[in-house]
Amino acid sequence: MTDIDKSNFAPGDAPTYESVLQCMRCGFCLPTCPTFALTGRERSSPRGRVALARAVHDGKLTFSEALKEESFFCLDCRACTTACPSGVKAGEVMEVCRSQAQQFFPGGHLSQKFRSFVLERMLPDPDALEKSMLPNRLYQRLGIQWLVRHSHILKLGPDWMEKAEGMMPKIGEPLRQQLPEITPARGEKRGRVAFFLGCVMSLMYGEVSRQTVRVLAYQGFDVLTPKATKCCGAPHLAEGDRETSRQLALHNLELFLKEDVDAIVTDCAGCGASLKEYEELLEGLVPHEKLEKFRAKIRDVQEFLAEAGLRSEGLKPVNTSVTYHEPCHLCHAQGVSKQPRDLIKAIPGVEFREMNESSWCCGSAATWGLKFTEESQQVLDRKLNNIKATDADHLVTANPGCHLQLAWGLKQAGIKQDVLHLMELLGQATPE
Repeated sequence: MTDIDKSNFAPGDAPTYESVLQCMRCGFCLPTCPTFALTGRERSSPRGRVALARAVHDGKLTFSEALKEESFFCLDCRACTTACPSGVKAGEVMEVCRSQAQQFFPGGHLSQKFRSFVLERMLPDPDALEKSMLPNRLYQRLGIQWLVRHSHILKLGPDWMEKAEGMMPKIGEPLRQQLPEITPARGEKRGRVAFFLGCVMSLMYGEVSRQTVRVLAYQGFDVLTPKATKCCGAPHLAEGDRETSRQLALHNLELFLKEDVDAIVTDCAGCGASLKEYEELLEGLVPHEKLEKFRAKIRDVQEFLAEAGLRSEGLKPVNTSVTYHEPCHLCHAQGVSKQPRDLIKAIPGVEFREMNESSWCCGSAATWGLKFTEESQQVLDRKLNNIKATDADHLVTANPGCHLQLAWGLKQAGIKQDVLHLMELLGQATPE
């Protein structure tokens, strides 16, 4: 009998046996795992989760509620992957197990309908997403938000509801339709890039991406922004809907590969990590050479500018001090850690102050911070203490989930530091 014959995983998306066989149980992952630090529970550690998955593969366990719980309790921060000497990707194993969880424990009829509506209809449709933000803009502009917050009515509901409302930034007009298809390079031209405009970046942090395009143009690159770009699929992977994620990946792959560009650039760490993993997600569905070609072009904007070399002539001084929080899906999933620091230090007038545990998760992790509000607060408190100790004027990061969580946390804690995306900081130094 083969290992596949013994496996208690359902057909379809399941962790490969090789992905769980590599774990040596050495324990190097334990100090890096936020959920193990919180609980001290072996099953909530990377090696514990991999052991559960292997037991299901070996036919020793069924896919239980415990494994379902752990697959979603994992932050998928990938810090354990960075620490693992054997290259075990426990976060990715749990991400695939979420797909299994949806097969074994699909939930009630209403929850399935709601999940299907959000993941299969709303998120894949940029027009629908943009229309969905209109009530939020009216909520803020008509003064309803002020009334809700000052009445404290949300305290009567679940904790996640008050937190979600409190995290909401000022919502402007979606950026996707405002950006021109082509933004020409300024000065001496150095190349041509395609910009992958993420959903959250367009809807909630449009000014960040506006600055990203402006900075890239100033640095000498023609910037192509395809209007037909769809969600990268990261939310679907986080919720166990790998099939819809594949459909989105196929669309984006074809859309961007038909363009003659030097790189495909994103300013969202979560999008970048997802795009770089299309190679694994679409293996067997698309010729491998095509997947390799796409993967070779994906760059986080900070990674790209560091590789190209920052054109510093003409940059204006920004006389301030900053510290830097490393988004998990930038430093651990993509291995981009030194480049953002190099860019910050290259901005005239900026004093960089290194933060202790800069790569420790902030506790956002897509919807994790709302599903596990108490645990998320504990993870966040550890981060906030390290931020406060720097006494910097600004906290710089590079992912919208981190931005939302950290801005909310700083405000709740009364810490007088605001949050900037690195492209906003670089945008301040870039002449109009």
